[in-house]
Amino acid sequence: MKRLILRNISALEKLLPDMELNAPEMNSGSALWNETFSYQIAMRACLGEGISEYMSLEIESDIKDCIRIYTEDRVPVHFPSYTQNADNGYLSRHPGLFPDILKPYQTHASAPTVFYNAVWVDVTPNESVTPGVHEIKIIFKMMGEYWGESVFHLDVIGAKLPKNGFPYTDWFHSDCIATYYDIDVFSEEHWSWIEKFMRVARDNGISMLLTPIFTPALDTMVGGERPTVQLIDVSYENGVYSFDFQKLIRWMELCRKVGIEYLEMAHLYTQWGAGHAPKIMVTENGRLFRKFGWDTEALGDEYKAFITQLLPPLKKVLEENWDKEKVYFHISDEPSAAHIEHYGEIFRFIKPLLGDFKQLDAMSDYEMFEKGYIETPVAGSDAAVPFIENNVENLWVYYCCGQGRNNLSNRMIAMPSHRTRVMGLQMYKFDIKGFLHWGFNFYYSRMSLHAIDPYLNNDADGSFPAGDPFGVYPGKDDVYPSLRLKVFYHGLQDRSAAKLLESYVGKEAVMQIVEQDGEISFTEYPLSAGYILKVREQINQKLKEVIR
Repeated sequence: MKRLILRNISALEKLLPDMELNAPEMNSGSALWNETFSYQIAMRACLGEGISEYMSLEIESDIKDCIRIYTEDRVPVHFPSYTQNADNGYLSRHPGLFPDILKPYQTHASAPTVFYNAVWVDVTPNESVTPGVHEIKIIFKMMGEYWGESVFHLDVIGAKLPKNGFPYTDWFHSDCIATYYDIDVFSEEHWSWIEKFMRVARDNGISMLLTPIFTPALDTMVGGERPTVQLIDVSYENGVYSFDFQKLIRWMELCRKVGIEYLEMAHLYTQWGAGHAPKIMVTENGRLFRKFGWDTEALGDEYKAFITQLLPPLKKVLEENWDKEKVYFHISDEPSAAHIEHYGEIFRFIKPLLGDFKQLDAMSDYEMFEKGYIETPVAGSDAAVPFIENNVENLWVYYCCGQGRNNLSNRMIAMPSHRTRVMGLQMYKFDIKGFLHWGFNFYYSRMSLHAIDPYLNNDADGSFPAGDPFGVYPGKDDVYPSLRLKVFYHGLQDRSAAKLLESYVGKEAVMQIVEQDGEISFTEYPLSAGYILKVREQINQKLKEVIR
């Protein structure tokens, strides 16, 4: 009797504990140099019910050094989606256990007997790998005894996937790191963890980092505070502010070391309307205290004086330590139609001070852009149509908890992975210039009232559909990516591969591949993993032809 069932399946499948193994078998694929190709190995032990066997894994392949294996852990999902503002494109609209945490394989992987588990395989062929088909054999052993093997064939195409060159930010919450590990902000231990989180971000395509020049005015209840994470030390004496940028310079040095390309300065005004100043700590008469915050009017003389004195030296430090073309400033997150004129007044004040530094904000009201109040609009994916129809050249998109309906792409844990990955092809079609998400590692409740345990609570304490607040898990010694983070990165790779093929055959020819099953938009596209896999494989094969 066979003791272990193994099946290679796509990275776009999610194995729920109450489902049979009906995912199509996938034993081959293709990838470009410097691309991460992923697949999964589903497994189940065929022994007495209730017994899990612990498998040790061995890799046999001539590209072994390019392979990394992860074990998959499930997480409890209490709040999979909104009850009304959602659609039927979820794996389940009911609470349950879903695979999400990817932990680097160390000593064993669990093969249960009552449901299927999986291991995740990443293959990243570098330019030293010979083009052609390479066999990847993964042998499963129990206490040294052979139990089975998985064989996969990867066709490595002799073309380098272009460096993304695509600003992608998933907001980096430095205070959440300090809170979770119970360490002092900007202590050496904090800096060490910041670097670990940065590296996981970079490894998964995130090229832009939210930089807390002041404690970000995000998800904070009116009158409330988040823990202080302020990279600029401010002093005040006789009506004059002075600034120490040493922590900011260290931040930039670390970003450069890790490989982050773009920086975005934390918002200069509060969220949802720019009514007030962010929390800013200042030393005055030898005392450090909160000088600006919810009690500070955005357009009051005192805060305007502060901003006027801050921006010239800040810009100088940025020019000396970074490529200013890759620095962005924020005013306020998600201003609505009700805030247009107020936001516009702030923009008219701020823009001359920023000079030729870039400015962007997440907002979805086309009138705000039409009036010239924002340079780089970041529209919700459900509000992008007016911008696209009016040929806005520098359009970015974002999604969050509100984009869980009408088949919009998103990264909720209860969504199928193809719904997360398709954003890459959508952004390619509409020539979207950047992508923003608000939660790389938000480990607080909504409004930052208290900390949560991300292993038990992935919905900001019942406030947002599971998966919206964060895409990584804080480990004891490491930081673990989520399955969703990697799948979105695959979508970015699809976009890059399509751009590469476009450079040879033109966009129209690429779009014939992308839209072979019908025209796609942000709400309409083939709702299947097979569609994305087919499109990407055809792009790869066409690249193989034209690059010879």
